[in-house]
Amino acid sequence: MIPRSATIRIPQRRSYVPMSQKNNTGSSLSFSKVLNITRQKTIAPIFALAALLILGFWTTHETRKIAKDIEFLQIEEGRLSAQYQDFSTQMDRLKARSRMEKLGKKMGLHPPTDRQTISLN
Repeated sequence: MIPRSATIRIPQRRSYVPMSQKNNTGSSLSFSKVLNITRQKTIAPIFALAALLILGFWTTHETRKIAKDIEFLQIEEGRLSAQYQDFSTQMDRLKARSRMEKLGKKMGLHPPTDRQTISLN
């Protein structure tokens, strides 16, 4: 008889983790992950484009609104300037020397004498 060596085998503990999770090194992507990444890469530019379009429309609207306000204020400035001219002309007419002399005569006033006037140099 030839002596044989004896080996004792210890059963290995099996892991119950699926193979797809066990060997997940990142090099192999599943179809669903590729689809999700593709969706994200497609949706992000669409949202960015939509945001830019909304921003463009909003700024155009605000610019037009401000232009209308400026136009209204220019019209109002012209109206107020004309009204100021009218009031200035009316004030000059009311303060005219000839008008003051007529009102003074009507009220019984006479021009001041030399002693009543004081000259400031």
